[in-house]
Amino acid sequence: MIVIVLIVAAAAVIFWELKYRANADEPAQQVTAATGPIVREGAGIDELLQHARQAMAEQRLLAPAGSNAFELYLAVLRREPGNRVAQDALREIFPFASRAAEQTIDEGNLDEAQRQISLLAKADPQNYTLTLLQSKLQARRDAAAQEAQQVAQQQARREVQASNVATASKSVMPAPAVPVPGPPAASATKPSTAPTPAEQALAQLHVESTAVEAAPRQVVRARTAPGDAAGTVAPALTRRVEPVYPAEARRTRRQGWVDVVFTVQPDGSVTGASVADADPRYVFDRAALTAVGRWQFTPGTQDGKAVASQVRQRIEFRL
Repeated sequence: MIVIVLIVAAAAVIFWELKYRANADEPAQQVTAATGPIVREGAGIDELLQHARQAMAEQRLLAPAGSNAFELYLAVLRREPGNRVAQDALREIFPFASRAAEQTIDEGNLDEAQRQISLLAKADPQNYTLTLLQSKLQARRDAAAQEAQQVAQQQARREVQASNVATASKSVMPAPAVPVPGPPAASATKPSTAPTPAEQALAQLHVESTAVEAAPRQVVRARTAPGDAAGTVAPALTRRVEPVYPAEARRTRRQGWVDVVFTVQPDGSVTGASVADADPRYVFDRAALTAVGRWQFTPGTQDGKAVASQVRQRIEFRL
């Protein structure tokens, strides 16, 4: 009887051990699918950390997708949420990974930039840098959409102009030929010195020809007159809100500047403000964006119609 009990107990232990190993191997298989072939199936935490350190050494912080340091460290935390090595590594490389994501935005690879920002958010969702990156990404998307709209409008105007020219050319009828009467019969007496009808017709043709030749010179002068070429007026600032000097920067006597890119809408409001450049980085960004978002403009116009305009403005912080 005792032997049977021991056999049953041993079988139960073996069963639970096999089940535990299966559950432990499941995250490793997910890591393999997420991170690509560089991580073998069933890799342990030490092996994941080794691959993550190798990715950092090769500057693969956020890309390529599935084979970068950020995803590998996050995979470690999924298996062991309290792993200090992965937590410290993510905190240390976060600023460098943020710059890499910003560079991806500057290169115009907007879909890839969104993937990288989402990856950063998994490590530190409350970091204000994510707000700045998302704002800059949205501004680039708005600018790309506006540029595409302008290209479409210009193409439509060209098509309308071409259609008008074609219609005008069809409606122009050839001028009737001027009949030239034959020479008058010779007079039996003294010939007349008055101009003949043919000479009068030729004189009229000469005057009309002179007027037609003068017209192109007038058109050239009108096209080169200043202010007539573009038909575009830039937006003008009507209400400026000064930024609040950050308390920490004031305490440490830090100074700098921020270049802000934003869109002035047809109603004069500001949207899509983002930081294009700054010195130092991430010190005065929030103050500059908050202030610019409250500015008001007289909107820019094109051909007399209010349109959205892209503006870049430098804001300096001096003590």
